[in-house]
Amino acid sequence: MVQFINIRQLKSQLSEVIRKSRKGDVVVTSRGKPAAILHSISEEDIEDYLLAHSAKFQKSVNASYAEHQKKGGVSLDKLIAETEKKLGRLRR
Repeated sequence: MVQFINIRQLKSQLSEVIRKSRKGDVVVTSRGKPAAILHSISEEDIEDYLLAHSAKFQKSVNASYAEHQKKGGVSLDKLIAETEKKLGRLRR
């Protein structure tokens, strides 16, 4: 359930608003228009969130994908098989 709160309420009730954000998104408004969204996040999800919203990371992923498309690459199954083969040789 999305809740709306204005900036003045946010300032005076910050702890309460953060508790509310654990139950659903809270849209913060300024002069009746959306200004921000408070969204609950766990410690486990923070890294994924930051990477997903990083322009630098996305640019790097896109460049890597373009290079893979241009030069070709190895399928995941083949990579796993080759790695297992190499590890097998190392264990002997």
